[in-house]
Amino acid sequence: MGANNTLNRIVGWVLTSAAVVFVLLLAGVASDALTDDPPVVSPYATGSDDEPGDTSPPTTSAPPEPNDTTAATGTAITISGFAFGEPAAAAVGGEVTVTNTDATSHTWTARDGTFDSGSLGGGDSFSFVFDAAGDYDFFCSIHPSMTGSISVTG
Repeated sequence: MGANNTLNRIVGWVLTSAAVVFVLLLAGVASDALTDDPPVVSPYATGSDDEPGDTSPPTTSAPPEPNDTTAATGTAITISGFAFGEPAAAAVGGEVTVTNTDATSHTWTARDGTFDSGSLGGGDSFSFVFDAAGDYDFFCSIHPSMTGSISVTG
């Protein structure tokens, strides 16, 4: 008789535990159904090279504008939407200013080592004066898929 009594207690405990789990699950589903907001699941958590664990949505912006070049103001390169924009042009001795408008940090780094802005946070700028003509390829050392080029003449 003792074995039956023990078996009944175990079965009762298992059924009670299962009932508690079921009620808790049902309560969770019911509480989700009572809110107007959909469950929050971030499809943006990439865990990639772009700031591991970043759960902010990607920024949507207009395609990058061609980079401005004038003798009076120099050359402006704008980092926007993880891109440097169209190929830029500058004159020898003209100032080139790179401005990061993304919320994420970027660099402006020459493949040949001619210049390196270091890390530019959102809103930061870096200026450089080229002293030799040539075509210079550059990239972001934080996000190496970001590339661009500038043609310096004169």
